[in-house]
Amino acid sequence: MKIARSPALRLWGRLAESAHVRRKERQTVLEGAHLLQAYQAKGGVPLHWFIRASAVADPEVCALQSHSLWPEAVVIADDLFDEYSSLQSPGGVAALVFWPAAPASLPTEESCLVLDGLQDPGNVGTLLRSAAAAGMSTVVCATGTVQVWSPKVLRAGMGAHFQLTLHEGADLQDWLPGYSGTILGAERGASRAYDDFDLRGTVALVIGNEGTGLTHEVRGLLHERIGVPMSTGVESLNAGVAGSILLFERQRQLRSS
Repeated sequence: MKIARSPALRLWGRLAESAHVRRKERQTVLEGAHLLQAYQAKGGVPLHWFIRASAVADPEVCALQSHSLWPEAVVIADDLFDEYSSLQSPGGVAALVFWPAAPASLPTEESCLVLDGLQDPGNVGTLLRSAAAAGMSTVVCATGTVQVWSPKVLRAGMGAHFQLTLHEGADLQDWLPGYSGTILGAERGASRAYDDFDLRGTVALVIGNEGTGLTHEVRGLLHERIGVPMSTGVESLNAGVAGSILLFERQRQLRSS
């Protein structure tokens, strides 16, 4: 079926453009077959989904259509699909989905990754992807962190969102004092390197803003600062890289124990 501009298409546009609309509706946009496959694999059923007319016969698209619980896809002309797509090279499929609600309470006795005001969608998506790959299943995002369900973060996460428990808008000053594990904040110039820590117990690994680092309030709640040694003359590591190093060091220690 081909359509012009429907309420569903207009909703796609509003969700793609506005964090406020996404938060209000608890919906977001998934673009590309890979993201839709990851969503489908976790039992997700979209509210609406769209196929670019030229992609109807694509094998990955056909596989998505075979799911018996999914609604019928809406096939739209290439130029109209491209108008709404946020990708430079549109992938051929897009879906409007509800995102899962986080548990009512923040974790107190399980390891987690904590994002303290990160703003770059690529860094946040990278960290979510690394957390999923390294077995850190819970991520807590402080108020001021970029919305994890934004299309840009979703694309960078490559499906990791659907393997994680994600908490947004957390007040770290209120939550961290009651956390039962060890709170470790990644900071440039920390006197102890990441491989000098025992990360096998319950830990909260806190990664700060790309430019300003950890907030002053969170620094005061850390049990220790944890660093990544670097060659002389190198100012700092990308937040996504630094956090990924810590996550995989934890995984390495757990595998070796």
